[in-house]
Amino acid sequence: MALSETPVPVLSEAPDTPPAADAPAAAAPKLRRMSFGLLLVYVAILAVNSGGAGILLPNIVARLDEASKIGNLAIVTTVAFIANIFAQPVAGALSDATRSRFGRRTPWMVGGALVTSGFLIGLPLAQSVLGVALVWLAVQVGVNAIQAAATALVPDRYPASRRGGVSAMIGVGITIGNAVGAVVAGGTASSGRLPYAILSALVLVIIAVFVLVNREESSTDLPRQRTTATEFLRGFWVDPRQHPDFAWAFGSRFLMVIGFYGAQTYGLYILRDYIGLSDAESNSFAATMGVVLLFGVLLSAVVSGWLSDRVGRRKPFIVWSSVVMSIALAIPLFVPTTQGVLAYAFLLGLGFGAYVSIDLALMTEVLPARLQGASSAGRDLAILGLATTLPQAMSPSIAAGLVTLTGGYPVLFVAGIVFVMLGALAVRPIKAVR
Repeated sequence: MALSETPVPVLSEAPDTPPAADAPAAAAPKLRRMSFGLLLVYVAILAVNSGGAGILLPNIVARLDEASKIGNLAIVTTVAFIANIFAQPVAGALSDATRSRFGRRTPWMVGGALVTSGFLIGLPLAQSVLGVALVWLAVQVGVNAIQAAATALVPDRYPASRRGGVSAMIGVGITIGNAVGAVVAGGTASSGRLPYAILSALVLVIIAVFVLVNREESSTDLPRQRTTATEFLRGFWVDPRQHPDFAWAFGSRFLMVIGFYGAQTYGLYILRDYIGLSDAESNSFAATMGVVLLFGVLLSAVVSGWLSDRVGRRKPFIVWSSVVMSIALAIPLFVPTTQGVLAYAFLLGLGFGAYVSIDLALMTEVLPARLQGASSAGRDLAILGLATTLPQAMSPSIAAGLVTLTGGYPVLFVAGIVFVMLGALAVRPIKAVR
């Protein structure tokens, strides 16, 4: 049921190996092959995150302690998402500094795949909430290592003129991966360790094929760069007084993500305790919802992105997406049935698809790097990525507190409406984008 938007990791600007201004014709097939490979890599990453966080984790936590499942799930997901905030920048920086005959990124992709798969297989063996949190934390560290290294390949291997296309392919992989995770986990949740084995195998096979087909050159001859911890951390601060558009864009994404994830975090419990489905029915229905939501996202993303480019406007589409998401969040309040939830999933996907297709374009137009002519766009996009990971880390605790205080799940839909509308209002002061 969960649809995760993968945060943008630290992108190496690869000063050691700058890509050519334009790819020669002979390199085009290799880049197309790599683009498709990166699509599959993100399918694997998001399948683990979507299936794990949306279905497998809630099932495990409920099995351990049904009465305290809401608070316990908040603990598990919050610990993991907080770790994400640090894992991606650190993994990205360490891969920059890696010198091996297999290149800089390959060792981190392979190592991340092994860690992800190994701990994912062990997840159902955890016998306490703390154990689940620690194992899932390890899974997330592995996933972030894969993602940081894979995304760094874009500035490493692609000229600027080809990065838009590969970014679109990655976006498609994110969308498909969310649905794959929901279908695999929801369809096999009652089959013991099978969903964990399938997702683990998916990660191992895709990463193995990717690194073999898209071999990276040795990095042993690259010069070593030294950066102090203070310099590294200072690079992530952007003064909102000097760059107000950047600050408003950050705030808008922060609010929109909190609004989206509040109800999504407890999607499986909502199906059981609010809609009234059994455990088996809720697992299966979550898979159906994943497909419906995917259809809405794909339909809206393609149309909205094309229209936005055609009319040269961004902000009206952000506002429109928030309105559609608000309508979607209101449906379960008035129609708490499976039909109502399916309508909710489709419209939520429709609104979120419009948002994700426009939001990144808007973000790239308010980056300090773009305004100053500096070469730090990767760093700045990583900062904006925190506008995704931070609210993801906060939303489970916020949602758990709201449900505990009010004694029910409807408050999550009301809060979601408030947050997404505030997110839409936050884009209005942005001056650099129409």
